[in-house]
Amino acid sequence: MEEKKREKYLQTRYKRELERYLNRVVNYAQQESFSKEGYEAWIDKVTKRLLEAEKVPLYNDYYEKLEAFIEKTHRMKESNLDSDEIQAEILHDANQIRKEKRKKTYNRKDRKRAFEDEF
Repeated sequence: MEEKKREKYLQTRYKRELERYLNRVVNYAQQESFSKEGYEAWIDKVTKRLLEAEKVPLYNDYYEKLEAFIEKTHRMKESNLDSDEIQAEILHDANQIRKEKRKKTYNRKDRKRAFEDEF
């Protein structure tokens, strides 16, 4: 029983750090003063927090996409893309990931049925 609690705790902590990483990178990308040099330093800083959480296998499409996003941000750090291209790509990929999360929690059919029941 104790092992299951520990595993659940590690999973929760790792999931939270993945989402924090996404939010931190997106918030930095939305700044007016976005630059490639600043981006490289920011990725290094944010990655330290992520590495503190023990990596746990997660069998969920959303979290797998988050892990792929992290790998992509590290690759972009070493690429020869300019800051505008990096910024646009980060924001696009993050938007797609966030849509994936919302897609599982929002069901249009349920919303429509709830609206009709009010009358």
